[in-house]
Amino acid sequence: MKLTNRTTIIIALILSLAAAGVSFMYISGAFGNAGKMVPVVIAAQDIPMNTTVTKEMLTVKDIPESYAHPQAYSTVEQAVGKTSKVQILMDEQVLPNVVAAKDKAGNRFSYNISEKQRAITLSVSEVTGVGGYPVVGDRVDVLLTRDTAGTTYTGTMFQYKEILATGSMTVPTEDGKQKVVPTITLSLTPAEAQQITLAESTGRLKFTLRPPVDKEIITIEAASFKNQ
Repeated sequence: MKLTNRTTIIIALILSLAAAGVSFMYISGAFGNAGKMVPVVIAAQDIPMNTTVTKEMLTVKDIPESYAHPQAYSTVEQAVGKTSKVQILMDEQVLPNVVAAKDKAGNRFSYNISEKQRAITLSVSEVTGVGGYPVVGDRVDVLLTRDTAGTTYTGTMFQYKEILATGSMTVPTEDGKQKVVPTITLSLTPAEAQQITLAESTGRLKFTLRPPVDKEIITIEAASFKNQ
């Protein structure tokens, strides 16, 4: 049977339409089986380990629910400000177990320290440590008392400093024995850590506990007493 050019063209069109129809049915079926779309937080770039996550490092994409990790964040706000515990690759879903939130149980203590701060532990007593009442997250002012040229001065060294931890440590006594003393660990800048270390060895420190709502930093004149 000899086909004319017209017949050949018609057959070609029919086959093309059939192929297009099969492709449409396949694609429609593939998307239909994917299920509903859900928002997932994705790394917009490679995020190195031990890096503070910023908004610019993240993006949100809608992906089929079947491909979304059940623990994946759905908004960037959930991850911003946390620290990457491992390297997060570009286009990787961001999960709670790869970023460290401050004060989250199970994280290394170093994740509790804010950027550009240092943790320093100081020994206290029932009196100097406000009776043992301060707890993690509380804020204290640090007072220093020092004797100079026959006059005793007390001034406020630092204000509104965060307590990162409370605990105890063992120290030797003059008779060679050991005793347990309570401690508090503060969040300070490197310069403040130097100053308080010097103050601890040359004077006497005391802490005052702040109410949670009092964040004001005020100017306080040092108190003095001339020894007789």
